[in-house]
Amino acid sequence: MIAWFAGLGLALAGPAEDHVLIGQLDREVIALRQKIDRLEGALATCSTDTAPDPIFAELKSVLAGQEAVVTREGTRVAITVPLDNFFASDARTMREEAAPLLDLVSMALKLHPSVRVTVQVYYDNSTIPAVFRKVLPTVWELTAWRAAALTRELIDQFGVPAAQLTAAGRGDQDPVSTNDTPEGRYLNRRLVLILDPGAPR
Repeated sequence: MIAWFAGLGLALAGPAEDHVLIGQLDREVIALRQKIDRLEGALATCSTDTAPDPIFAELKSVLAGQEAVVTREGTRVAITVPLDNFFASDARTMREEAAPLLDLVSMALKLHPSVRVTVQVYYDNSTIPAVFRKVLPTVWELTAWRAAALTRELIDQFGVPAAQLTAAGRGDQDPVSTNDTPEGRYLNRRLVLILDPGAPR
């Protein structure tokens, strides 16, 4: 019915009226397109930034009280923990105190088997401890080795499927603090677990 009246109006209108009516319709179409764009943008924001995320909420809850920071990066979840919680600077083996935190993380991963995890290890710009220099001469080798050790621990001791995990050594790249103070270097030596619910299997 509305279309019929609109057609009748166009048929009765003269050339000048046609021009005015077409201009008005064009403006209405543009306004509707802008409204659709705004709604689509709001929907996208809700789906990635503010929508409830079960694994994010679970990790925030179970890691409360631990020296761990849980953040969201779009659809991904990042867990950042000082590396010294897992290894002494010159140690070849992992600290026993690391087990409870890895256990909590592994339980969350088992509840979400589709989530893929990148185990990233970062270091500061200090000289490699003497005990490692012959076999791990740079921070790249050292961080890769420790990332692999943490990944093996999650697989062998906590039963996380190997298919869920990837190890990555990041060397001294992307520092989060200054390397000029002991406190800053402590923050730069860190483990970051990137949990990606949308990664392909």
